[in-house]
Amino acid sequence: MDILLTTLNSKYIHSSLALRYIRGYCEDQFNINLLEYTINQHGDDIVAEIYRQQADIIGFSCYIWNIEKTLEVIKLLKKVQPEVKVILGGPEVSYDPVQVMKENKEIDYIVYGEGEITFKELLIELEDKEDFEGIEGLVYRKEGSIIKNKSRAVIEDLDIIPSPYSDLEGLDNKIIYFESNRGCPYNCQYCLSSTLSAVRYFSLDRVKEDLLKLIKAKVRQVKFVDRTFNCNQNRALEIFKFLLENKAEDHEMNFHFEITADLLTDEVIEFLADVPKGYFQFEIGVQSTNKDTLEVIDRRVSFERLSKVVKSLSQPENIHLHLDLIAGLPKEDYQSFKQSFNDVYNLNPGRLQLGFLKLLKGSGLRNKAVEYEFVWMDNPPYEVLASKELSYKEILKLKMIEEVLESYGNSHNFENSLEFIISNFYDTPFDFYEDLASFWEEKGYYRYAHKFQNLYKYLQEFYREYCKDSLDIFGEILKFDFLLNKRKIDLPKFLSKYEIDDYKSKFKSFINNDNNIRKYLPNLSKYSSRRIQRKVQVEGFAYDIVEVIKDMDKYHKKKLTNILFDYYDKEGLFDKAKFTKIKL
Repeated sequence: MDILLTTLNSKYIHSSLALRYIRGYCEDQFNINLLEYTINQHGDDIVAEIYRQQADIIGFSCYIWNIEKTLEVIKLLKKVQPEVKVILGGPEVSYDPVQVMKENKEIDYIVYGEGEITFKELLIELEDKEDFEGIEGLVYRKEGSIIKNKSRAVIEDLDIIPSPYSDLEGLDNKIIYFESNRGCPYNCQYCLSSTLSAVRYFSLDRVKEDLLKLIKAKVRQVKFVDRTFNCNQNRALEIFKFLLENKAEDHEMNFHFEITADLLTDEVIEFLADVPKGYFQFEIGVQSTNKDTLEVIDRRVSFERLSKVVKSLSQPENIHLHLDLIAGLPKEDYQSFKQSFNDVYNLNPGRLQLGFLKLLKGSGLRNKAVEYEFVWMDNPPYEVLASKELSYKEILKLKMIEEVLESYGNSHNFENSLEFIISNFYDTPFDFYEDLASFWEEKGYYRYAHKFQNLYKYLQEFYREYCKDSLDIFGEILKFDFLLNKRKIDLPKFLSKYEIDDYKSKFKSFINNDNNIRKYLPNLSKYSSRRIQRKVQVEGFAYDIVEVIKDMDKYHKKKLTNILFDYYDKEGLFDKAKFTKIKL
């Protein structure tokens, strides 16, 4: 039998862990090919490529982001290759597999629940006598009926599943998804993990062996998909230590973890303070700070403890923190969500993810949708459009706030400009983003993508309409933010440029002075003056901008100041140019 495993990832940079588990578990008996596509590719192109494989059996991994496109592909594929056996698996077909097969005659089998053992047993039967009755976790067709066998117990000894990364072919420049445990200790009612069993672990030896393989392969990013990576603190600390001990010195890579912040012990926090900058990233699900909401969704989190931990993690500025909020949860109206937003924003996370509630099949909130008066999309991603507490109009306002938050707050390209506006003109960060969202909608800027420098221009427009006072000082702060993020000798016209007398001659003299290089640009001392010129820029400001950003008051005296921007070490996503005051 020729067997193909495939899926449609949401982006090209993503990769499928599930398919690699299945292949690894079955490859001692079966030769399995693996192909991955994205939801952005044309369905007929995907079908054409799959058809050329002439596989006898094709397995598709299904999620909310790809199920509709996957079904489209299957329908086309069955028209041109009707004899092929189609198997579906994954979260989106596991909750109500019989109904999925009733609605889609092109599906021959569905593997529901954990799929490794079930898929292999199915392949054995397809190769031999085709007796499916004893295969747990399988749905199949028989004589015009759809049969659902009893569910399969979860795999207790996860080490029986071979490494998904014995072969790293096709993973160049992709995000590598990694699992050190399965299950979840919590019962959050918006999440499918609430339907899963208690946490099970791969052995630490197995985890370390696989991680070392990825480190030696010099992959760029490893993203742990564990629902709560640090549910076992000692184990989490041991993995952290292992990654630090085996850090590749000649290659930039990072590890992303979903953690519960209030569980972190002081010992772990102390250890994390010394992790190299950018090596670890943490995603922390706050979801809401409304106590009534947290109780309804069965999320036992102390925001007081979480805040303390986030501040401790933020202090060394070495770990990128990504904090999540969900709009549309029960008991959270617009004003309550505003408070949740402000609570989290004021923790200064590297990223504030504003998401919207999705009523996933089988989740507790979907089962109580009538009680909470949810209005939601019938098709994936099943996003909530309104609730008892939140109208559709308010959801739309939050959607626009999400857009400007992504463009401005989460981009980190406007940090000083936003701080100046919020501290001088708004009571809370949410109030500012609410006004910026209204401005964005009025101007129609949400309708298309924007160039980097235009975002600065639009923020200047917003300031002139909504803030007005101290336009000149804000213009200098905006220019400063612009130059921290982008070297551009010819500034855009909307930013003020102060010509320095005899600039070229003075700048050349400055660069050719060894004492200046040692004092201001020690990292560039080994380079020629010509090379140094390409890595730095000097710009004049009407104010002492260094003092302005230390004190964000609206009123400062004018004082012409020259700033040297050093772009040599600006390589990472959130890196800024180094800067210092100089005299030319």
